[in-house]
Amino acid sequence: MAKRRPIGGAEELYECKGDLKRFPERNMAFKRVSEELGRSWFEVWFERLFANYKEAKIGIRTAVKDVKEARAYLGLWNGASTWNRLSVPYGEGHENQGLLSWKPINVPPMLRGNPEPDPDPAELTKKVKQMAIFLGANRVGIAKLKRKWVYEETCRNMYDADPPQTKKIVFKDVQEPEETETELIIPEGVQYAVVTIIDLNRILTQVGPASLATSIATNMAYSRMGITDIALAEAIRMMGYNAIPCKNGTAMSIPLAIDAGLGQLGRNGLLITPEYGPAVRIGKVLTDMPLVPDRPIDFGVTEFCQSCKKCAEHCPAGAIPFDDRTYEPPAETGNPGALKWYVNGKKCLRYWIAAGASCASCQAVCPFTKGSFGGHKVIRAFIKYAPALNPLWTPLDDLFGYGRVRDPSIAWGMKMAPFGIDVTKEL
Repeated sequence: MAKRRPIGGAEELYECKGDLKRFPERNMAFKRVSEELGRSWFEVWFERLFANYKEAKIGIRTAVKDVKEARAYLGLWNGASTWNRLSVPYGEGHENQGLLSWKPINVPPMLRGNPEPDPDPAELTKKVKQMAIFLGANRVGIAKLKRKWVYEETCRNMYDADPPQTKKIVFKDVQEPEETETELIIPEGVQYAVVTIIDLNRILTQVGPASLATSIATNMAYSRMGITDIALAEAIRMMGYNAIPCKNGTAMSIPLAIDAGLGQLGRNGLLITPEYGPAVRIGKVLTDMPLVPDRPIDFGVTEFCQSCKKCAEHCPAGAIPFDDRTYEPPAETGNPGALKWYVNGKKCLRYWIAAGASCASCQAVCPFTKGSFGGHKVIRAFIKYAPALNPLWTPLDDLFGYGRVRDPSIAWGMKMAPFGIDVTKEL
């Protein structure tokens, strides 16, 4: 595990400008690319996916032995996506809808908004973290909620080409979350985020660069995220507090995860975690339960990414920058004002559409995405404490073949626990 240091959170690590604004969901790549295409990006993507299947492919560049093999991949993708769809797909644009309701689903009226007196934040933190792991998270941290990480607005027609249908997300002095015709209202007392890490099946992310295997790994993580966020919110509500399950929606996941001590931002625009690298998805529940925030960690990611550039070299979309960090994104899908490597979200998504599958190349090739092996911990210690040696590790990574593209047949014989979890990292 990375040693905790007395460093600032995401706002300090990004060296954010004072005029950094809250990000509107209507600027997400899913919405912008749909508008540019004149139709839903997902419809175009699915047409390519289905055409691939008929050609015995699971991605435009990934052939399998026959159509039957491709059909089996289609089946697993559909199955892995099921709980993601039922728990409201991905979350963004679906705040306070379906099972992502901001109100209790199965809490008796006498317990709603009625917590036990004299709460002990340290004890509640211990219990809520244990709940999060029990309910499906691989890792969990607590962040003090900075409102600049909360989206400025939701976009209700995220995948449509029509003009954006938006509602402001605001904080007001109310007892519980509310929704009006123009606003989504979060109570002023909601000051914490319980942030969870859901790991992806590492092997499937390496069948690519963009294939149904990577889509399966991603959607299984979103399915698990939905189960965890919704169940954790209900557990917190049963204890008498407000809880807002988010998945990808409501607030920006990566800054909250950094504030919660779960990782650092990489060149690939993703959260890099000590245990799983960037092969993760991030869930979160916002709450007014009094909790003890975790401290951010620094295990040398920024310095390493400055010299590595492996994700940029292998990005088939050319969406990851080779240059130094900047305050200006290459497209409106980034939020200006933070010092970081901005990924071109529109280029990335357009490659997904062309491939008929989601891409995970930047996760697969990242040197921090590794299986469990003692030697990797030694290298990570060097990365943290001896950054001058960083240029040595990427060539060594290549020499040992880490991040190499896997044969699609590996999916049907790999060792795994339920949900594709790597149990060697969990206990």
